Amino acid sequence: PMAAFVGSPATGSVAFEGRVDWRAEAEGTSSGRLIIPGLDFTSPAGPVKGLRGTVDFTNLAPLTAAPGQRLTADLLESAVPLTDIALTFGLDKAAVTIEAGDLTVGGGRIRVEPFAVPLDPAQPITGVIVLENVQLGQVIAGAGFGEKVNLDAVVSGRLPFTSDRVNGVRISGGSLAAVQPGRLSIAREALSGLEAGGGGEAVPPGVVEDLAYQAMENLSFDILSAEVNSLDEGRIGVLFRIRGRHDPPQHQELRIPLAEFISREFLNRPLDLPSGTGIDLTLDTTLNLNQLVGDLLELNRARGGRPSAPSSTTP
Repeated sequence: PMAAFVGSPATGSVAFEGRVDWRAEAEGTSSGRLIIPGLDFTSPAGPVKGLRGTVDFTNLAPLTAAPGQRLTADLLESAVPLTDIALTFGLDKAAVTIEAGDLTVGGGRIRVEPFAVPLDPAQPITGVIVLENVQLGQVIAGAGFGEKVNLDAVVSGRLPFTSDRVNGVRISGGSLAAVQPGRLSIAREALSGLEAGGGGEAVPPGVVEDLAYQAMENLSFDILSAEVNSLDEGRIGVLFRIRGRHDPPQHQELRIPLAEFISREFLNRPLDLPSGTGIDLTLDTTLNLNQLVGDLLELNRARGGRPSAPSSTTP
């Protein structure tokens, strides 16, 4: 079962050597060593390249390994390429203890703080994912949102999570923040429920909303932060707070003749949001995390020529 994540095709080599001693007057002892010089295989998350390492077991029944065991991999070809993967762990009869784990993605690093994975599947898992200088735009594009959202944001932050059989993976109190200025462009069709104020009751419907759409199509920001929390039914909510300015490719100005200003006739025609207009934006977004993960796993199965997972039916 512990090797169930290794799928076909697999190329490379794996060796195991073990020893079991029985003594009439004492309890028997056992030990073993798993040696992986290099292994490429297909995992549920995508093809893995260059898995290697040595694991020393201090007992074979139950399977036990002292702290400090280390495995590395060159690449996981997922929706976003993950490289330089390293995992340090120990194993006892109750849990796999993850002492350290990190990888490179989007030009930065993602690591996990130490946590335990109980061998009893009924027990929950609790941990923290830490992002350090990760280009969030590459992650969003890899998840399939690149056609509607173009983001240049290098972020750091923490994502505390829990996982159990009933609720799946849930994030609570997650926070991200940009470490440098960046840009955001969101296509209009990707936005729904837009609320924009400040025009006054006499402004015709749609004028302020159109200016808000323009602001989000070409936004340069100095400050970007996000609160991340799981919602019901497998959804995850991300509340962005962004402060910046309108920065279209071509410089824009808004000139209104005095007569139009007095008569307010200018409100009846399209208006260009002037370049440099200050923007203070709160953007509340949600996505179905369970469906997204399922879609990505299905994509990896299709790439590997494996059959689709059977769909669940309600009796």
